[in-house]
Amino acid sequence: MAGLAFREIEHKFVVGDGFDLAAFRRRVTALGPRRTATLDTRDVYYRIAGRPHHVFRHRYDPQLQHLSVKSVGGDGEERLEVNLDLGAHRGDQSAAVEAFMATLGVAWRGVIHKRTELFEFADCEVVFYRAQGAGRRVCCVEVEAIGAGSLDQARAVLERYEQALDLAGRRRSRRPLVALLYPEFDAAPAAAE
Repeated sequence: MAGLAFREIEHKFVVGDGFDLAAFRRRVTALGPRRTATLDTRDVYYRIAGRPHHVFRHRYDPQLQHLSVKSVGGDGEERLEVNLDLGAHRGDQSAAVEAFMATLGVAWRGVIHKRTELFEFADCEVVFYRAQGAGRRVCCVEVEAIGAGSLDQARAVLERYEQALDLAGRRRSRRPLVALLYPEFDAAPAAAE
């Protein structure tokens, strides 16, 4: 497991208005998730001048609050993700996060609001979400392997769930959500360097 420590292994599928959400829910529920939840989340993303391969995120919802760093660029299937738990029980710490991030030299900032349906399994998290930011909206399904001991094992988990959920063969997005909603995201750090 040490090889995948602080690694997120996932596939994202952008689904359009014609996506059959009811059929998707039936398929994923038939697999027997150990937990389901619907969450409204606010994510604030930050790009730091001179750090074009990383994005910082402050996530807040009633169940969790994280300050995260994630790698960006490349395929997006495997990326660094380190989450610091700020504790949802402490309330929204946006002001403290903004002050902290300001000391790092924020080159760009964007806010995304998401309504997420989570289906948690022992080896995988499957989510459907509607996300909004910068006057744009996108709907996605993400399949993330959990607890795999190797990249090959994680990919096998993804393949198994994607087959069961009728996602196999669909083109997956290799771009981070923030770049889908904020086209200027990719150019933001370069402009501030």
